[in-house]
Amino acid sequence: MTARQIIQEIEALPAEEQREVLSTLQERVENYPSTVAKITFADHDEALRVADRIFKERAELFQKLAQ
Repeated sequence: MTARQIIQEIEALPAEEQREVLSTLQERVENYPSTVAKITFADHDEALRVADRIFKERAELFQKLAQ
C-alpha cells in the first residue's frame, strides 16, 4: 500500500476515527527522536582518513570523473 493510498483511507474514515489516527501519529512524531538510533558523526581526523582511503581506492574513478 502506498502512502497516497493510506492517506485516502484515512480521509475516508469518520471524523472521530480520523482524530484518533492523527492523535496517534502526533504521539509517534513527538516520540520519534527517542525511538531511533542516535546519529553520530565522524570527527575531522576520521573524516580525513576515510576520504584519503576512498580517493586512494577509487583513484581511477576519480580520474575519469575529472576528465
